[in-house]
Amino acid sequence: MDKVSAQQRIDEVQAIYREWLALQPKLVQAQKDWKKSVKLMAQLEAFYLQGEYRDLFERLEHGEDLNLTTEGEYSVMSEDAIWNAIQEQQQQLWQLLHFAVKHLDKS
Repeated sequence: MDKVSAQQRIDEVQAIYREWLALQPKLVQAQKDWKKSVKLMAQLEAFYLQGEYRDLFERLEHGEDLNLTTEGEYSVMSEDAIWNAIQEQQQQLWQLLHFAVKHLDKS
């Protein structure tokens, strides 16, 4: 490799390293976001799976006038909103785990 090629290669790898460094704060933030997401999901799961959802759903079925207006998202009283969110988060977590194992286990 001549001097020009060597310098080009160093510059190329330096740019890759710089790009990797720029991602680090985003990856740290993503870890924080995942931790928060898991805590929020635990609250949603408790509401949905421990009977509170069912009690409120039955009150709605019996005609109680409760406001289910949202800011555009599905209502938590929709039969599938929380259930689908639970399934989606589990799928995302499994994908993250598989990704991590694939890139950690290089044998």
